[in-house]
Amino acid sequence: MRRLLLLLFIIANLYSVGQGTSMTLLFEPLESSNDMMWVTQRFELVKDYTKTKTSISGGLETQSAILGNYGGFYAFGFTGGVYQYLRPWVFAHIGGSIASGGGAGAPDGDGLMYRGYAGISATKSKYGIVDVAYNHINFPSGAITSNHISIGYTYVLPYRIEYSDHNSYYPTYFELVTGLWFLGPEDASRNSEPVRSAYAGVRVGQYLNTNHTVGGELQLGAGALGSIDGYMNYSMGLRFNTPSQRLFFRTHVGSGGGGGVYTGGGISSMVSAGAQFGGHQFSVGQWIALSDKASIPFISYSRHIDFKSSLGFHSKGVDYSYNDPLEVALKVMAGAGQQRSSGIDRNDNPYNPMSGIAMGLGIETWSNENYSLDAYGHTFWAASGGYGAYAEGLFSAAFLKNGDIFRYGLDLTSGIAGGGGIDVGSGLMIASGVQVESKIGPLSHLKMNIRQKYFPGGTYQPVYFGVELIQSLPVQLW
Repeated sequence: MRRLLLLLFIIANLYSVGQGTSMTLLFEPLESSNDMMWVTQRFELVKDYTKTKTSISGGLETQSAILGNYGGFYAFGFTGGVYQYLRPWVFAHIGGSIASGGGAGAPDGDGLMYRGYAGISATKSKYGIVDVAYNHINFPSGAITSNHISIGYTYVLPYRIEYSDHNSYYPTYFELVTGLWFLGPEDASRNSEPVRSAYAGVRVGQYLNTNHTVGGELQLGAGALGSIDGYMNYSMGLRFNTPSQRLFFRTHVGSGGGGGVYTGGGISSMVSAGAQFGGHQFSVGQWIALSDKASIPFISYSRHIDFKSSLGFHSKGVDYSYNDPLEVALKVMAGAGQQRSSGIDRNDNPYNPMSGIAMGLGIETWSNENYSLDAYGHTFWAASGGYGAYAEGLFSAAFLKNGDIFRYGLDLTSGIAGGGGIDVGSGLMIASGVQVESKIGPLSHLKMNIRQKYFPGGTYQPVYFGVELIQSLPVQLW
């Protein structure tokens, strides 16, 4: 917990004074005894100190298993590091992470993980850095530990926290994804006959060309209301569409697993094609495990929303020189919580108190002088109690009374969850609660929540208490 608080303090300080942003992709072959290879992704704020030629970074981190025997293993958490200039184009790099996660039967214990790393970074470009590092990873209550070399690439994003009179915007889109998956006995261990399972997720992308026929996108989703609760996937790829956007084709590669789905090491691909009418998108596709036998057809409906944002992920934004965008606060949430429930789990044991890591993104969707409405997409990952594979994917709306220092009100939450031997019924969850926020800095708030969670058809009905740090990034929208 002390390591967590230290990392949150570093991240909070960076958000209040940070200058730039970066995104890192790492390939991590763990020691052979773990039978896993990870892909790790980081999104960080970076503060440069020119006098000492030092940069400090801090932000969020995810791990996904792609090779080995634990497809469906994920971990989410917080990371921070220091770059120190050594000579032209060469930097020393040290840092650490704390996270929680698990899944796919991996020996993750309670799910808590910590990492330390040190390495060398090199660049000849203002847009990217090649990283080679030595890592020590440990799940202290489990059997996963590794000392290994990682190879990665850090991309310097064009977004800057400071707003200038001349900047760039990026045509962006957001999609709420729903679907129906058709599984047979050959696709998942829980099936003795063909079944259907619901899927829910989110997708965000940016167009990569001026006529908006190619988009780069990320997708995160999970199984719900069916036989594969606990299944989750994370992928990235490209969308190709006609100039009218009426017809489209997308192809992704990523990781997935859990819920008894046969995914091998986790690496997977997805292809789909369909039509879009206004903001309504209909498609058919196939999800394929590349190292096992699952190959699952699906149909999907997505709600598509186009907008323009100053938060860009590539260098070819459109210049603007006018000063009439809508500035909103993109809220980055990071913290911890605990939930307690009576009842018996799937292993016939009483439920233990469960602590975990909470993280996510939000935005203020509406406000006036007295009230505001915030919306969040966020996750909760178990880190104690013996439930290392348990995770929740959540959507929340909070209606708050505004004040100079404090904001307070009610929130409503829905989501999907599974893993860790928890009896969550179909995986669907609804919750209601109260929320209080206290302003602790110009762009910083401390948020406290109490929620009663309900899992229809399951024995797990926990009360959740959480404390999260909220850091706001000013983003301009058109």
